[in-house]
Amino acid sequence: MKHHYLLLLFCSILLLSCNKDEIEATVPAYLKIDDISVNITNPNQGSASDNITDAWVFVNDQLIGAFELPTVVPILQTGNVNIKVRGGIFNNGLSNQREIYPFYEFFTLDTNLIPEVVYEPNVVVEYKADAIFDEGWAGEDFESGINLIENPNGDTGIVRITDQNKVFEGLASGAIFLPPGKSFAEVYTPSFGDIPRNGTAVYLELDYKSTHDFAISIYANNRSQQFSVVNFRASSDWNKGYVEFSNVFSTLFNAANYNIAFGLLKSKNDNAELYIDNMKLINY
Repeated sequence: MKHHYLLLLFCSILLLSCNKDEIEATVPAYLKIDDISVNITNPNQGSASDNITDAWVFVNDQLIGAFELPTVVPILQTGNVNIKVRGGIFNNGLSNQREIYPFYEFFTLDTNLIPEVVYEPNVVVEYKADAIFDEGWAGEDFESGINLIENPNGDTGIVRITDQNKVFEGLASGAIFLPPGKSFAEVYTPSFGDIPRNGTAVYLELDYKSTHDFAISIYANNRSQQFSVVNFRASSDWNKGYVEFSNVFSTLFNAANYNIAFGLLKSKNDNAELYIDNMKLINY
């Protein structure tokens, strides 16, 4: 019993020796981010459409965390701080592959954070200055034509549509229509070879909506070999995809050339529609 009294006395002395600041929890400031948008600084960068799902937040160059948008981020550091935010994506459309998109620059804010105050910056990112657009392939926005080739083994090809009720943005989008009785369509880019093959970042961006799942693959060596890259799920609304080709090109580094292919396969009884727009190939 004596030992219990001694322990209680020791704990009381320890608590009394602590000052008020040590006992009270640190009160954070808050960073509220509803959305991250993209600003285009050069016409060669194409559309400003994005599908930034996460904010990767840094305070004084230390990563605080990745936060799904919209979000309110508690920040324990107060006073004069440097805040950086990078846009995060679903790599290859997969929610379990959340990554910083390597071609978006930091959003930077120098500010004085006050505890309990909520800060709501307008977070806008730009493409990095050294990002290269459409070096290997010229991309496709369907504004003036179609730069895609129909697979002769398919049932149909791609058409340019101008109906503003169906177009994503601008004057036109591309569409593949597979009515009942037809089951397969594939289109692919012209051949290209001028692309990094050393594992550095290479991405394809595209806007799409589709009644059925569709596949993106790559042909190598004059279309003598085909390799699957990713399957996108059907989406009744326009969506944005970021497709990583870094490992594909580094694996097929000795290929003479490449074609990126877009394929749609369904049962003959169904009616399928695939719409695509703003395809651009980006690398360093």
